[in-house]
Amino acid sequence: MSGMLMSNILFIKRTPLGTFYKRRISRIIPAFIVFLSLISLMSLIFNLSSEHFNYFYNVFFLRSYYPVEPGILNSGLPLGHLWSLNVEEHVYILLSLMTLCSFYKNRLCLILLTLGGASIFLQVLYVKFPHLTSENYSFRTEVAASFILISAGYLLVKERVEQFVPSWLPVITFLIALICYSDFPLHWSAQWLIAPILLAFTVNHLNSLSPFFKRLLCVPALRLVGLWSFSIYLWQQPLYYWGTKGGDAFYMAGPVLFILSIILGAMSFYLIENPVRKYLNNNW
Repeated sequence: MSGMLMSNILFIKRTPLGTFYKRRISRIIPAFIVFLSLISLMSLIFNLSSEHFNYFYNVFFLRSYYPVEPGILNSGLPLGHLWSLNVEEHVYILLSLMTLCSFYKNRLCLILLTLGGASIFLQVLYVKFPHLTSENYSFRTEVAASFILISAGYLLVKERVEQFVPSWLPVITFLIALICYSDFPLHWSAQWLIAPILLAFTVNHLNSLSPFFKRLLCVPALRLVGLWSFSIYLWQQPLYYWGTKGGDAFYMAGPVLFILSIILGAMSFYLIENPVRKYLNNNW
């Protein structure tokens, strides 16, 4: 989804880079800094981990690379999910820099799709030859960026094929993508070879869905969750990490922690994310 949105902002609407960076910073940084600082402070006060010493790497979205050991998933703090935010920010910078090179603007689609394919190739290469990289290679940008890059590239050619896409096809591609992540995947490589293409197709053709599915996606509750999604993404991890640590979860932990995640995410949105974003957008 983010690949499609950023491609639309940068390559179709051609939003100036100054505006692009201001909006990205105001959207992401305030809630992220509050979350990261609070978790790091708790680590320091209660001696939960030594991860607070890596605050610099976390705040500049470098933690999926440095330090290599322990990896971001084994830091001893509920920060493992930030690997995906690292990937997003790295790719956003790459996409923004691509707008400065006007000599290949007519080849952007091909370049983005090629980079996405190269990312998939690296994943396969690392699986076959793990000695070429670190243990946590699956969470590094050069591998995980395929999802964003393929979606960003496909947006630029979507109009050429959109008229030939039946309303049921995005639903089918989404369901097959889900199978790729199930306990019985099509193949060990399905998550990396097939899922990025299927999901890129799905999100880029949501407008082709039947009226029924469009109404379903416009349910007010779903739209609210979408509005709060970034804050929910941040704050759900501490609840999951500490609420189920060691597999010793309390009774009904799943539903309770899920509801608490929504509540915390909404609070973060209304108390931090949205007011700070509005202030920065109006005064910066």
